[in-house]
Amino acid sequence: MANRSLLLYAVGGLLVLGIIYFVIQVVSAVVSTVIFAVEMAVLLAVLGGLGYVGYKAYSLLSGRSSGGSSTTAGSSTDELSTGVGSTRSDDLQQKYLNGEISEEEFERRLERQLDNNEFDSIDRELQREQS
Repeated sequence: MANRSLLLYAVGGLLVLGIIYFVIQVVSAVVSTVIFAVEMAVLLAVLGGLGYVGYKAYSLLSGRSSGGSSTTAGSSTDELSTGVGSTRSDDLQQKYLNGEISEEEFERRLERQLDNNEFDSIDRELQREQS
């Protein structure tokens, strides 16, 4: 009877050890999956950040700006993307800088030019992004 009870305890102990081993393996797999997901999220965030920095650097170096203001000297933020408004704005600004027209005349002409534009600011921004 003692041998039988010893055998029963041995089998029970092995069963408990097997269950503990299985639980540890499942927990380990879950933790590994979570760590992998976090690593991939960090990798994607870093790659996305590098891509954004590259895009901004290219935009800056090529003279394009997605923020609505241009990086070239003497340009206006309210110019049309077709080039017509930008030439008029540049000419008007140059006349003002050269002293050919007064500040009041510059503001009046600029306001008239902006009122005559057929695009509103949203349309101009969309045109800039498409070109």
